[in-house]
Amino acid sequence: MTGSRRLGVRSIHWSVVAVSFYFACWWLLLAEAHVYWGALAVLGVALAMGAGVSWSLGVSLRGEHRAAPSHVQTVRQPSMRDAIDAHSADPEEPARQRARFLGALGHELRNPLNSVTGFSDMLLGRVDGELNAEQVRSVGTIRASAERLLRLVSTVVDRASLEAGTLRLQQQWVAPDELISEAISFVRSRAEDTSVLGGVSEGLPRIFVDRHRTVHSLVTLAVLVIRSSGTDIVMRVAPPRRDQVGKGFVQFDLMATLKDSSADTLAVVERLEKPLSSSDALGLEVAVARSVIEAQGGRIWTEAGTARSLRVCMTLPTSAH
Repeated sequence: MTGSRRLGVRSIHWSVVAVSFYFACWWLLLAEAHVYWGALAVLGVALAMGAGVSWSLGVSLRGEHRAAPSHVQTVRQPSMRDAIDAHSADPEEPARQRARFLGALGHELRNPLNSVTGFSDMLLGRVDGELNAEQVRSVGTIRASAERLLRLVSTVVDRASLEAGTLRLQQQWVAPDELISEAISFVRSRAEDTSVLGGVSEGLPRIFVDRHRTVHSLVTLAVLVIRSSGTDIVMRVAPPRRDQVGKGFVQFDLMATLKDSSADTLAVVERLEKPLSSSDALGLEVAVARSVIEAQGGRIWTEAGTARSLRVCMTLPTSAH
């Protein structure tokens, strides 16, 4: 009920009280004077007026009650069905939730693994005393296994972030020779029986990349070539060139001599084109490596060289994009 309507009803109420008091006084005076017909007439008029006023007020109040829903909006509490519909309306939300969960899990796993690699480095550095040859091999195996788990955790987290569209690259200007040096050290720890050589041209421009993920991509491609060929590989960086639209890029080449040229080449190409077709961790790493390189404006492909050689090429732009 509005303020003006409430004030009007209150005025009518007091007016009815005053009129009723007026008629009551007249009725008492006429009754004491034994004018019964006049007293009955006054009483009848008072009752008729009271009934009419009551009926008018009732109609007014009922009309306002019916109009109330146009001014008062009912707030409905969301039901379980509403929650399900809202959840289903955004198909990307489950992917984001999975990425957040795996990100938190990856953080919890990285801390102990970093501790393992850190203490392994201390032991290998003879901080706590000398180690014999067997101990050095054991600690080296422990460290290599911890690094392998760290890369696998990072790969799983990055894959979930890529699917959710939430992957954030931490790009910086890096010299290509630094990427090659880091990648070679990691590859040697994963393939101890394979020789890994590196070659870098002089005067190479810096590239704007996510250092950690780019090194991881190089390591993944090198392991792919080693597993496919079973031979030594060479990792090199060619002099910078420009594409058809004039953008500069640096090309990384991973080269190996194949035992079976056609079969090994097809195996590498299949791994690069359909990395997730195999149910091993390397397929997942290759898929993430390709996505990360392409997200930085680069690309990956294979080339069959002469004398049964295979070359896996990776390019990255020399300018931020």
